[in-house]
Amino acid sequence: MKISVAEQAGFCFGVNRALKLINEYHRQGKKIQTFGPLIHNVPVLNDLAAKGIGRADSLADIGRDRTLCIRTHGIPRDIERRLKRRGIPTLDATCPLVKKGQKIIERLGRGGHPVLIVGDKDHPEIVAARSYARQVKIINSLAAARALPRSREISVVAQTTLDTAFFKQVVAILMDKAEKLHVFNTVCQATQERQEAVRRLAPRVDAVIVVGSRISSNTKKLFQIARASNRNSMRIETCDDLRRTRTVARLKQFKSIGITAGASTSPQELDNVKKFLQKL
Repeated sequence: MKISVAEQAGFCFGVNRALKLINEYHRQGKKIQTFGPLIHNVPVLNDLAAKGIGRADSLADIGRDRTLCIRTHGIPRDIERRLKRRGIPTLDATCPLVKKGQKIIERLGRGGHPVLIVGDKDHPEIVAARSYARQVKIINSLAAARALPRSREISVVAQTTLDTAFFKQVVAILMDKAEKLHVFNTVCQATQERQEAVRRLAPRVDAVIVVGSRISSNTKKLFQIARASNRNSMRIETCDDLRRTRTVARLKQFKSIGITAGASTSPQELDNVKKFLQKL
């Protein structure tokens, strides 16, 4: 069996930065907890919990004398203001590229421009981003883009983990919807690189394994891209998902397997999957 790993896979800059910040804080013996899950990866979150790094899912959960680490996806502005009013110390692990999108939306909002965000309205990144302007509309399908009324001017931004090909399709539709179209390609470079890497890999192998959390947006997009050109694509959270008897029997049928991983998947988990397949 030939095993190929996508040229770009696993931890991105924003995730590496967040983990470095919180682990360094923990090494210094300081008490810290995260506001919601720091990233979308269960094994990594379990590792943080094992170190004694707590988690607050609401303002009421925040412990005394603890620093609150802001998740990579950011938080809504009103919550940030409430934290400041209460004097709660924070460690901001928001991905700089997510922060960049927030600033763009804020600037457009101050200018009185309606803002269109292409992304999942329930994703924490978008929940936070939409709070930076009053006139915000969120869409996540070509049908929704086609249904938009014509406007004199439209400003559009993207969720950082959006499929770039999909964003281009939405923009193409919007070109017929406005006299002036302002496009801000806020899909992060790491996301684009991982998506292009799996597009190149998937057609060249018998099967593709996508490693990452089931609640991870970028992992979901990688799986969708892989599945579009390789029907034998499967999505797993950890290497343990491959150990089932039926799954092992299926894997042994393939002569070549490609592996990719979401931006919140650790290099160790990616290596675990590779070694498991090599043993087969």
